[in-house]
Amino acid sequence: MANTLFPLIIFAIPLAIAVPVVILSFRLAKRRTQEFSDVAQQIGFKFLGSTWRGPALSPVHKMCIIQSTRGGFKNVMIGSIDGLEAALFDYTYMAGKSSVTITLASFTQGKQLPAFELRSESIFDRIGDALVHRDIDFDSNPEFSRRYFLRSPDEAGVRNLFTPTLLSYFEQIPSDRKWHVETSANTLIVYQYQQLMKAAELPLFLGDASAIARTIFGAAR
Repeated sequence: MANTLFPLIIFAIPLAIAVPVVILSFRLAKRRTQEFSDVAQQIGFKFLGSTWRGPALSPVHKMCIIQSTRGGFKNVMIGSIDGLEAALFDYTYMAGKSSVTITLASFTQGKQLPAFELRSESIFDRIGDALVHRDIDFDSNPEFSRRYFLRSPDEAGVRNLFTPTLLSYFEQIPSDRKWHVETSANTLIVYQYQQLMKAAELPLFLGDASAIARTIFGAAR
């Protein structure tokens, strides 16, 4: 009898743990969706939920996280801010064997941008750049070059975009914000490194991200 029950107990224990976890995860996801819907209404955006295929991106240079990973969109809201078409959404993708969810903002305007990726520079970026030089530095702004990793297949276009005014703008941003900025044609993606924003944080996140987008589009010629 004991030998018969033992396999059942081994099976039942993980199941007893997994079921409440799944139920809790479902309830939290449902609550987050409702909170995002409420925020969308507060800021005058339209809530789409998961019925969205993502921003329009160029297939030529795949610099955006959405293009380099295979993921899905949730809690999507769209609207306009400061003359930019905008979308806020959760993006879930696989990193190795782990699932990662972050909050992204995308902005679109009728200006073509050179494809680039801008992020806080890490020790691994410095080591990698010593072996294969990809980081675009500016002798005129050593502080920017020290703090940020900037790569692009169109270095001339990026150097033309990043004027001294734009370089100084990014130097003024607190280093702990760890912004990621990625472009594709006339679309710009802004997010913070591995950050999943709470619903209450979305208005401030949108304001800060749109300020970055507006400044970059403003520098485009």
